[in-house]
Amino acid sequence: MRVSEGPHPRQLPDTVPSPDQSPAPGQDSGDTERRTRPHRRGAARDDVRQGILRAVRQMHAESGYCGVTMRSVAQAVGMPPMSLYRYFPNKSALLEGVWADVLDASLQMVRTASSASDSPMSRLRKLYEAYVMFWLQHPEDFKLVFDPGSRAAPSTLAAGPASGFRQECETLIDACLPPELDAARRQAAYDLCRLKVIGFLFASISLISKPLTPTPLLLKAMLDDIEHQLRHTG
Repeated sequence: MRVSEGPHPRQLPDTVPSPDQSPAPGQDSGDTERRTRPHRRGAARDDVRQGILRAVRQMHAESGYCGVTMRSVAQAVGMPPMSLYRYFPNKSALLEGVWADVLDASLQMVRTASSASDSPMSRLRKLYEAYVMFWLQHPEDFKLVFDPGSRAAPSTLAAGPASGFRQECETLIDACLPPELDAARRQAAYDLCRLKVIGFLFASISLISKPLTPTPLLLKAMLDDIEHQLRHTG
Protein backbone atom coordinates (compact mmCIF):
# COMPACT_ATOMS: atom_id res chain seq x y z
CA MET A 1 0.00 0.00 0.00
CA ARG A 2 1.32 3.43 -0.95
CA VAL A 3 1.58 5.89 1.90
CA SER A 4 0.70 9.47 1.11
CA GLU A 5 3.58 11.89 1.75
CA GLY A 6 1.21 14.73 2.60
CA PRO A 7 1.31 18.21 1.09
CA HIS A 8 4.58 19.26 -0.45
CA PRO A 9 6.44 21.98 1.50
CA ARG A 10 6.20 25.48 -0.02
CA GLN A 11 9.23 26.29 -2.15
CA LEU A 12 11.18 29.33 -0.91
CA PRO A 13 12.63 31.81 -3.39
CA ASP A 14 16.35 31.55 -4.12
CA THR A 15 16.97 35.05 -2.81
CA VAL A 16 15.15 37.12 -0.23
CA PRO A 17 14.98 40.90 -0.73
CA SER A 18 17.00 42.73 1.88
CA PRO A 19 15.07 45.15 4.09
CA ASP A 20 16.67 48.21 2.56
CA GLN A 21 15.71 47.06 -0.92
CA SER A 22 12.09 46.34 -0.09
CA PRO A 23 9.58 49.14 -0.45
CA ALA A 24 7.99 50.37 2.73
CA PRO A 25 4.43 49.24 3.48
CA GLY A 26 2.02 51.15 1.30
CA GLN A 27 4.83 52.36 -0.95
CA ASP A 28 5.80 51.04 -4.35
CA SER A 29 9.25 51.17 -5.89
CA GLY A 30 8.17 53.99 -8.17
CA ASP A 31 7.89 56.37 -5.20
CA THR A 32 11.64 56.32 -4.64
CA GLU A 33 12.28 56.79 -8.33
CA ARG A 34 9.97 59.81 -8.45
CA ARG A 35 11.69 61.40 -5.45
CA THR A 36 15.15 61.12 -7.01
CA ARG A 37 14.17 62.53 -10.40
CA PRO A 38 14.27 66.24 -9.39
CA HIS A 39 17.74 65.76 -7.90
CA ARG A 40 19.00 64.10 -11.08
CA ARG A 41 17.44 66.80 -13.24
CA GLY A 42 19.05 69.50 -11.08
CA ALA A 43 22.47 67.85 -11.32
CA ALA A 44 22.14 67.46 -15.09
CA ARG A 45 21.15 71.12 -15.45
CA ASP A 46 24.19 72.17 -13.41
CA ASP A 47 26.44 70.07 -15.65
CA VAL A 48 25.01 71.74 -18.76
CA ARG A 49 25.42 75.18 -17.18
CA GLN A 50 29.07 74.54 -16.32
CA GLY A 51 29.70 73.29 -19.86
CA ILE A 52 28.23 76.52 -21.23
CA LEU A 53 30.43 78.64 -18.98
CA ARG A 54 33.53 76.67 -20.01
CA ALA A 55 32.67 77.37 -23.64
CA VAL A 56 32.29 81.10 -22.88
CA ARG A 57 35.72 81.22 -21.25
CA GLN A 58 37.30 79.41 -24.18
CA MET A 59 35.65 81.64 -26.77
CA HIS A 60 36.58 84.83 -24.90
CA ALA A 61 40.21 83.64 -24.69
CA GLU A 62 40.26 83.05 -28.45
CA SER A 63 38.18 85.97 -29.77
CA GLY A 64 37.62 88.46 -26.95
CA TYR A 65 34.36 90.01 -25.81
CA CYS A 66 32.98 90.54 -29.32
CA GLY A 67 33.58 86.89 -30.19
CA VAL A 68 31.12 85.68 -27.56
CA THR A 69 27.57 85.56 -28.92
CA MET A 70 24.53 83.56 -27.89
CA ARG A 71 24.49 81.75 -31.24
CA SER A 72 28.19 80.86 -31.19
CA VAL A 73 28.02 79.61 -27.59
CA ALA A 74 24.98 77.45 -28.40
CA GLN A 75 26.81 76.00 -31.39
CA ALA A 76 29.91 75.28 -29.27
CA VAL A 77 27.93 73.24 -26.73
CA GLY A 78 25.75 71.55 -29.35
CA MET A 79 22.33 72.93 -28.52
CA PRO A 80 19.78 75.02 -30.45
CA PRO A 81 20.21 78.76 -29.79
CA MET A 82 16.73 79.01 -28.27
CA SER A 83 17.59 76.29 -25.73
CA LEU A 84 20.50 78.38 -24.46
CA TYR A 85 18.03 81.04 -23.33
CA ARG A 86 16.62 78.58 -20.81
CA TYR A 87 19.93 78.82 -18.96
CA PHE A 88 21.04 82.41 -19.65
CA PRO A 89 18.72 85.17 -20.90
CA ASN A 90 21.42 87.19 -22.70
CA LYS A 91 25.12 87.67 -23.31
CA SER A 92 25.62 89.75 -20.17
CA ALA A 93 24.21 86.93 -18.06
CA LEU A 94 26.62 84.49 -19.72
CA LEU A 95 29.62 86.63 -18.81
CA GLU A 96 28.32 87.38 -15.34
CA GLY A 97 28.04 83.63 -14.72
CA VAL A 98 31.74 83.24 -15.52
CA TRP A 99 32.65 86.30 -13.46
CA ALA A 100 30.80 84.93 -10.43
CA ASP A 101 32.63 81.59 -10.57
CA VAL A 102 36.07 83.13 -11.11
CA LEU A 103 35.65 85.90 -8.54
CA ASP A 104 34.42 83.41 -5.96
CA ALA A 105 37.53 81.28 -6.51
CA SER A 106 39.77 84.33 -6.08
CA LEU A 107 37.92 85.40 -2.93
CA GLN A 108 38.31 81.99 -1.31
CA MET A 109 42.02 81.96 -2.12
CA VAL A 110 42.74 85.41 -0.64
CA ARG A 111 40.71 84.69 2.49
CA THR A 112 42.70 81.55 3.13
CA ALA A 113 46.02 83.34 2.57
CA SER A 114 45.23 86.38 4.73
CA SER A 115 43.85 84.36 7.64
CA ALA A 116 47.35 83.00 8.37
CA SER A 117 48.61 86.42 9.54
CA ASP A 118 47.90 88.34 12.73
CA SER A 119 48.30 92.09 12.28
CA PRO A 120 46.00 93.99 9.90
CA MET A 121 48.95 95.23 7.82
CA SER A 122 50.39 91.73 7.48
CA ARG A 123 46.98 90.34 6.55
CA LEU A 124 46.45 93.08 3.96
CA ARG A 125 49.81 92.33 2.36
CA LYS A 126 49.01 88.60 2.24
CA LEU A 127 45.59 89.33 0.80
CA TYR A 128 46.92 91.52 -2.02
CA GLU A 129 49.78 89.12 -2.71
CA ALA A 130 47.37 86.16 -3.03
CA TYR A 131 45.03 88.23 -5.21
CA VAL A 132 47.82 89.18 -7.60
CA MET A 133 49.16 85.62 -7.77
CA PHE A 134 45.67 84.22 -8.48
CA TRP A 135 45.24 86.43 -11.55
CA LEU A 136 48.81 85.90 -12.74
CA GLN A 137 48.05 82.18 -12.70
CA HIS A 138 44.75 82.76 -14.55
CA PRO A 139 45.56 85.50 -17.08
CA GLU A 140 42.74 84.63 -19.50
CA ASP A 141 40.21 84.86 -16.68
CA PHE A 142 41.65 88.25 -15.73
CA LYS A 143 41.17 89.49 -19.27
CA LEU A 144 37.59 88.23 -19.28
CA VAL A 145 36.62 89.74 -15.90
CA PHE A 146 38.41 93.06 -16.43
CA ASP A 147 37.78 93.40 -20.17
CA PRO A 148 36.96 97.11 -20.76
CA GLY A 149 34.42 96.07 -23.39
CA SER A 150 32.41 93.98 -20.95
CA ARG A 151 29.24 95.36 -19.42
CA ALA A 152 28.65 94.15 -15.88
CA ALA A 153 25.26 94.76 -14.31
CA PRO A 154 25.47 97.00 -11.20
CA SER A 155 24.06 94.13 -9.11
CA THR A 156 27.04 91.95 -10.07
CA LEU A 157 29.49 94.50 -8.67
CA ALA A 158 27.37 95.50 -5.67
CA ALA A 159 27.01 91.98 -4.29
CA GLY A 160 28.61 88.57 -4.34
CA PRO A 161 32.36 87.83 -4.59
CA ALA A 162 33.27 91.24 -6.09
CA SER A 163 31.72 93.00 -3.13
CA GLY A 164 33.20 90.46 -0.71
CA PHE A 165 36.75 91.15 -1.84
CA ARG A 166 36.26 94.90 -1.70
CA GLN A 167 34.88 94.65 1.83
CA GLU A 168 37.78 92.46 2.96
CA CYS A 169 40.25 95.03 1.65
CA GLU A 170 38.50 98.06 3.11
CA THR A 171 38.11 96.43 6.54
CA LEU A 172 41.85 95.76 6.72
CA ILE A 173 42.75 99.20 5.33
CA ASP A 174 40.53 100.79 7.99
CA ALA A 175 42.40 98.89 10.68
CA CYS A 176 45.71 100.23 9.32
CA LEU A 177 44.59 103.88 9.27
CA PRO A 178 44.35 106.32 12.18
CA PRO A 179 40.88 106.07 13.78
CA GLU A 180 40.33 109.84 13.54
CA LEU A 181 40.77 109.93 9.75
CA ASP A 182 37.75 111.39 7.96
CA ALA A 183 35.62 109.46 5.46
CA ALA A 184 36.92 111.28 2.36
CA ARG A 185 40.55 110.44 3.11
CA ARG A 186 39.62 106.86 3.93
CA GLN A 187 37.93 106.54 0.56
CA ALA A 188 41.02 107.98 -1.11
CA ALA A 189 43.13 105.31 0.63
CA TYR A 190 40.80 102.54 -0.61
CA ASP A 191 40.94 103.88 -4.15
CA LEU A 192 44.72 104.30 -4.25
CA CYS A 193 45.32 100.77 -3.01
CA ARG A 194 42.90 99.37 -5.56
CA LEU A 195 44.43 101.37 -8.41
CA LYS A 196 47.91 100.15 -7.53
CA VAL A 197 46.90 96.49 -7.43
CA ILE A 198 44.72 96.52 -10.56
CA GLY A 199 47.29 98.66 -12.41
CA PHE A 200 49.99 96.15 -11.48
CA LEU A 201 47.88 93.34 -12.95
CA PHE A 202 47.01 95.21 -16.14
CA ALA A 203 50.67 95.98 -16.73
CA SER A 204 51.71 92.38 -16.02
CA ILE A 205 48.94 90.65 -18.01
CA SER A 206 47.26 92.92 -20.55
CA LEU A 207 50.04 95.12 -21.88
CA ILE A 208 51.95 93.93 -24.92
CA SER A 209 55.14 95.41 -23.50
CA LYS A 210 55.55 93.73 -20.11
CA PRO A 211 57.61 95.17 -17.22
CA LEU A 212 61.27 94.18 -17.35
CA THR A 213 61.72 93.85 -13.58
CA PRO A 214 61.00 90.31 -12.30
CA THR A 215 57.45 89.96 -11.00
CA PRO A 216 58.40 88.94 -7.40
CA LEU A 217 60.54 92.07 -6.99
CA LEU A 218 57.85 94.32 -8.45
CA LEU A 219 55.19 92.73 -6.27
CA LYS A 220 57.21 93.27 -3.10
CA ALA A 221 57.91 96.87 -4.11
CA MET A 222 54.19 97.50 -4.68
CA LEU A 223 53.24 96.00 -1.31
CA ASP A 224 55.95 98.07 0.41
CA ASP A 225 54.56 101.17 -1.31
CA ILE A 226 51.00 100.41 -0.13
CA GLU A 227 52.24 99.86 3.43
CA HIS A 228 54.20 103.13 3.36
CA GLN A 229 51.13 104.95 2.02
CA LEU A 230 48.87 103.66 4.80
CA ARG A 231 51.37 104.21 7.61
CA HIS A 232 51.87 107.83 6.57
CA THR A 233 48.24 108.72 5.97
CA GLY A 234 47.04 111.04 8.70
